[in-house]
Amino acid sequence: MPREIKMPKLSDTMEEGTLNVWRKSEGDAVQKGDILVEIETDKADMEFEAYMTGTLAKILVPAGETVPIGTPIAIVKLAKDSDEDLAAFLASRDLGSVPAAAVGAKSATEAVPGSAEAPTASPPASAPAPPTPRPALVALSAPSPAPTASKLDFFVPDPDRVRATPRARVLAGERGVDLSEIAGSGPEGAVLVRDIELYLDALDVSDDATLSGDVPVTPVASRIADEYGVDLSRVKGTGPGGRVTKRDIRDHLEREARAGPERHAQLIGDEIKLSQKRKFLIRNMVESKRAAPHFYISMEVDAEPIGELRERLKGEDRRITYTHMIMKAAALALERFPEANATFRDDRILRYQPINIAVAVDVQDELVAPVVKGCQGRGLDELAAATDALIQRARERKLSPDDYSDGTFTVSNLGMLGVDHFYAIITPPQSMVLSVGAMRTVPVVDPGDGTIRSGRRIDFGLACDHRVLDGARAARFLQELVRVLEHPDEMLEGRDADGE
Repeated sequence: MPREIKMPKLSDTMEEGTLNVWRKSEGDAVQKGDILVEIETDKADMEFEAYMTGTLAKILVPAGETVPIGTPIAIVKLAKDSDEDLAAFLASRDLGSVPAAAVGAKSATEAVPGSAEAPTASPPASAPAPPTPRPALVALSAPSPAPTASKLDFFVPDPDRVRATPRARVLAGERGVDLSEIAGSGPEGAVLVRDIELYLDALDVSDDATLSGDVPVTPVASRIADEYGVDLSRVKGTGPGGRVTKRDIRDHLEREARAGPERHAQLIGDEIKLSQKRKFLIRNMVESKRAAPHFYISMEVDAEPIGELRERLKGEDRRITYTHMIMKAAALALERFPEANATFRDDRILRYQPINIAVAVDVQDELVAPVVKGCQGRGLDELAAATDALIQRARERKLSPDDYSDGTFTVSNLGMLGVDHFYAIITPPQSMVLSVGAMRTVPVVDPGDGTIRSGRRIDFGLACDHRVLDGARAARFLQELVRVLEHPDEMLEGRDADGE
């Protein structure tokens, strides 16, 4: 029997995938282990291998579309399957007929030595039902139109069709009265002049009269506006004393219904399709702000020492960046404050054993944060090499899901873009993220003789999960990180990792 290929779950957090490129076409022979399709997941672009041998009989989901995991994306005809088996299989799933390229096609294991020609398959007794056409993708979903007059009970009858005497109709026009708000006392419910006069008197003494500064509105229109969620400040009143009437609300909603789609089309330009990684990032950040009570602290770092160290190492042909040194200092601080290398789970605080530092990288307008594993005990050069290798793979879009996983702390540096100070959002299940601003040249007062000189400073912002850390512990951790950077010899290989 032919087999369905379903959208696989290629990462722990994957909920849906986008088919980037089909490497095989309908009718192509497929060997087990062949690359069948490239799939974009929430973590990386991955190649999916065929796990059976046969012929790719039908592609169910074209390249470029996104479907949930478990959705059938293709049909493979096995070597033992006949064309009748395939046709029956497709018909049973209402998938239409098989393409001509796949009918009678031989898989890589079907070739029969010495056969003059392939046997001709008999057509099925009845043609399978044509496939249900896929709905066209809608670029933008216009907002639901406002209710129209014909669909709302309170708009019937139309004020112009209310039964009224000629004199009453003239008076209503002069005083701006909405006849549909008045219960007539004349023959067959006709509105009389007396009814209008009583209505106007009632407006003057009504308990529902609006206060000074509010929108003036008749009692009936006020109840309707509340029921239908109408913002009365956007409705022009034409009733007595400028009051908003029932008819005014009807006219307002009719205008909204006519202008709504047109205004929406004028406001919205292009639609940007989100990548799977971007969708995952959005879900993760929203969940972080919802679940983790963030608090923020900041400190200023004297950048002169790390600047001098960087120049010294450059003279030794060692390529060390400020990000490398910040990651090394963070690793040392986390070693010395293990309570900061922790997470909150099920009403407990769990401390991580390894120190895995994620570094945020902007790759082709897409934010990724690959994780440098096992930073504890690593020398500065080794840590720099591991970080550079990850960033290079990120730029080449060759990261695997494992490269994103198991981070315990994150460093986000926007200093190269001129941002002086900012706070990032914590990546769950981590409990902290360090935000690094630009290096600034500022006037500095010498504590010794009080002279003013030029100095270099960097602002650090630390976002913390209050469930894991309180303010004092977070401050002590950040103090230690800053202290290491201001005494950078501690980061060099061969030095005592415990510092003092």
